Amino acid sequence: MKMAKKSPLKEGKSAPKKKSPKSAPKKAANAKKTGPSKKTKPAKGTVSAAKAYSLAEFVNITYLTENGVKVWLKQGRLSGRQNETGEWMIDAANLDAPYVKRLVR
Repeated sequence: MKMAKKSPLKEGKSAPKKKSPKSAPKKAANAKKTGPSKKTKPAKGTVSAAKAYSLAEFVNITYLTENGVKVWLKQGRLSGRQNETGEWMIDAANLDAPYVKRLVR
């Protein structure tokens, strides 16, 4: 089997070198960041724990029925309390729970 001959180099030129990837200049490990300091902010969409909704209001906010809300209150999936007149007040913090968040209108 015959091998193909390599083409001779032109006079005065050397074989091309393979280019190595250039890396970006390294930053000093002890360099201080000049950006604004991070402050803890409340997450967007969080609701105050002190706020509560009546049973009818909570039903209008979610796709749950009144009976469904009462069952979840008994099961402990929702937190709430009854006021002096016996009406259920459901804590607004329940709206952040993953199984309720998907039911918010």
